[in-house]
Amino acid sequence: MRFTSIFKVAAVLSAACGLMLTSCDEVKTEVKVLEVSVKNPSVGPARGQQFVNVKCSGDWTLAFAEDVDWASLSVISGTGNKSNVVLSYDVNAGEEDRSLKICLDNGSRSVCCDFKQLGSGKHPENDTDNGQGSGSGNGSGQGSIGLSNVGWLELPATDNPDLGYYSHSFEMGGKTYRNYSFGWSQKDLVALWVAYPLSKFYLNGDAGRTNAWALDPLLGDLSAAPFGGYAGDYARGHQLPSADRQCSYDANAQTFYGTNMTPQLNAHNEGIWADLENKVRIVAKASDTTYVVTGVVTEGSTIFTTDSYDKPMTVPTAYFKALLRYSKSSTLGQWNAAAFYLEHRAYSESLGKNHSMSVDELEELTGIDFFVNLPAKIGEEQAAKVEAADPTESSIWW
Repeated sequence: MRFTSIFKVAAVLSAACGLMLTSCDEVKTEVKVLEVSVKNPSVGPARGQQFVNVKCSGDWTLAFAEDVDWASLSVISGTGNKSNVVLSYDVNAGEEDRSLKICLDNGSRSVCCDFKQLGSGKHPENDTDNGQGSGSGNGSGQGSIGLSNVGWLELPATDNPDLGYYSHSFEMGGKTYRNYSFGWSQKDLVALWVAYPLSKFYLNGDAGRTNAWALDPLLGDLSAAPFGGYAGDYARGHQLPSADRQCSYDANAQTFYGTNMTPQLNAHNEGIWADLENKVRIVAKASDTTYVVTGVVTEGSTIFTTDSYDKPMTVPTAYFKALLRYSKSSTLGQWNAAAFYLEHRAYSESLGKNHSMSVDELEELTGIDFFVNLPAKIGEEQAAKVEAADPTESSIWW
């Protein structure tokens, strides 16, 4: 009898332990990660898009806490982690800020994050440009309204009604840095220009070439699709080169968005254009900051190709770069500018002085007003001299 009782007690304890383990497992499930966030919780009044990051170990649903008619989510349910849910929002034409909560629910509990869009005429705090091209940035979802108020030195005029204007930023070390801005032509399915700062900060690092080909989250399906390349003998030509963004993975990955690509002849992309990109990097490494506008000419083009989704893309007739170099300690002047214009064809020669010109001359060719914020920085008269200077006469460029 005594031994039987002992066995009964052992059985009871074993069952109790089993129940305790089951209970512990349930508690562990309950405390697993459940997070939702947006990269930029405060944006300007322009229409835009950005990614929502979902972290969950099981099934989940995503929704706004209250009904809103100015924002939407590309995905409202799923399983596991997901980093490419797209939050889309319309222009805020009113003077008042507006906000919403994005809530993630796993069936037993929910978490929320806040998102705010500023009223018309407002924009998130921007950097004052410290010579490194870094600062608080304006988020990755900035459109034409915000860019018209931004004093970044690389920006050309943003008053062409046929273009949409956007910018991308990235985070690193707890800070936000601007990456690049672009003027998007939906008709041509290419950006007519991409503007960005370049310095040792951006060039130093080990990000490598991420090859993270993607639709631009700011445009979604309206973006060119770069995944499988373009039809014909065309490279997916970066306007902001991958090699110019080595400071972080995110900065480099954004250079593989479809909006940064153009259908560029392989011979042009790997030949004289590569020479020019290398020259720009050499100049940037020897300066505090070099402000770059890379662009294409599509007017008059009769040649088209298709992207990975078979959407028609205009093949450019020419490529160009406008450069504004700042070097505080330079004996040749703190500010210097140069421009380059190349027909879109194969070249048998290397890059030379004959391919360069003043910024004023490039403005005449393209109809674009470059470096519109320079006069506010150094004065109208000095800015005019910088943009009119002949780069073939300066050892900075040759």
